[in-house]
Amino acid sequence: MSLADDLAIATRVLARHELLGMFGHVSVLAPEAGRYLVSPGAGRRKDLCRGEDVFDLSFDDDWKPGMPLELYMHSEAHRLTPSVGALVHIHAPGLTQLSVMEQIPSDVLQLHASFWPDAVPVFEQTDLVRDRDAATHLAQLLGTQSLALMRWHGAIVVGKTLPEALYRALHAEEHARTLIASLSHAQPLTVLPASVQRDEFDAHLVNERLLDLHWRYESSFVAGPDATCGCGGDHV
Repeated sequence: MSLADDLAIATRVLARHELLGMFGHVSVLAPEAGRYLVSPGAGRRKDLCRGEDVFDLSFDDDWKPGMPLELYMHSEAHRLTPSVGALVHIHAPGLTQLSVMEQIPSDVLQLHASFWPDAVPVFEQTDLVRDRDAATHLAQLLGTQSLALMRWHGAIVVGKTLPEALYRALHAEEHARTLIASLSHAQPLTVLPASVQRDEFDAHLVNERLLDLHWRYESSFVAGPDATCGCGGDHV
């Protein structure tokens, strides 16, 4: 199974969870230097995405009809931050609700959301990311964090690999909804202690085997049990 097929699987998984619809898109860094793959843009049903629908582009390719309108957020994130192996852009309800809060909660309420930044970056532009300048600003704001919120818009979530980005996107939205629900009852919260180093804890908890199991589980709903792990190997 090709990397384009894996990207299509990730797109269908996100659609199954209703995190991708008319809007939203996913990309993955290609093995060839300076290239990446990205799923189709608005108007295409993400739940029907197949490998042949995926665009194979260079970092310098310009937008054309059929591609995501916010294409450049992918090219510039991959270009500027080599650790971004995959990027998910979603307009998920929970993450979007967090994006309009003046102060973004940084508490971790779920072990599987230990990738949540200590201080969540927020992109303040009141427009879509339509050009390379805006995309460069977003990529620089993200830096080496796992995600950034986009004010009134949604979020981008990244990972070193496609399975990691998919895992983080699903758990980021679940964690966002948990945060909103927990804050609404105004009761004291028991959060992940400040003494816990999130990066170290996340690396300990979320290893390649877990990511592979997660990928196989999620892809089984959209692609059958023989789907690959999305990174060219079998870690079970």
